[in-house]
Amino acid sequence: MLLSIENLQLSVRDHQILRNVSVDVAEGETVGLVGESGSGKSTTARAALRLVPDGARMSGSVRVCGNDVTDPAVVRRVRRTMAAMIFQEPRSVLNPVRRIGDSATERLVHVHGMTRAEARTRIAELFVEVGLKDTERLSRCHPHQLSGGMLQRVVIAAALSIAPRLLLADEATSALDVTTQAEVLALLRRLQREREMGVLFITHDLHLAAAYCDRVYVMKDGSIVDSQKGGTILANPVDPYTKALAEAVPLLPERDPSEARR
Repeated sequence: MLLSIENLQLSVRDHQILRNVSVDVAEGETVGLVGESGSGKSTTARAALRLVPDGARMSGSVRVCGNDVTDPAVVRRVRRTMAAMIFQEPRSVLNPVRRIGDSATERLVHVHGMTRAEARTRIAELFVEVGLKDTERLSRCHPHQLSGGMLQRVVIAAALSIAPRLLLADEATSALDVTTQAEVLALLRRLQREREMGVLFITHDLHLAAAYCDRVYVMKDGSIVDSQKGGTILANPVDPYTKALAEAVPLLPERDPSEARR
């Protein structure tokens, strides 16, 4: 397994955030983690890379690409070469006063020891791979000069710069319009297949997860309440909360065919 979380519990200031969470992702698999805001989805992904608040208490087992991330030295190696995360809302991730090229190459220069020229060449190649054009002009832009879809592609390229085996995509499409969302999802699917990555796909949209993911976990109040294949979870929800999520999507009323001809 590229990601194996077993009985994870996490508390911050005596407030329990996660309760006995178990999630796994295999090579080449897309696994959905679904739930409403505050259910613990993002915290679970961050805990996998030990991106937790100071003073947080964790117990249970977390292994990434076979590595136990309780050791700080191991965590640094995992973040550097094995796993990457796409955070929510790219505008909040990229420094608004820095040029896109500088932000995207920072990790390669300061963590991987590349020269700036090498890093710029690498990022330019990745920009092309994720469907961005005119890379020299793009690298000189600031975040406010790009659309949401372009910024999402930038942060995907930056995440892929270390050639991760595991990608944690935290609400990677929630801030995008429907057309751009479809393009980004297709991009992630193509890159996953080409690179044989495992992907943990975090979303509040159960219908999207069911259609896009091989398996789906449903979270509520810091716990996993349902776990099924993507193709069955809508038809056979185990937990009432899963059923409520499935029914939460508004449906347009059916129109009388005779009205359409008027």
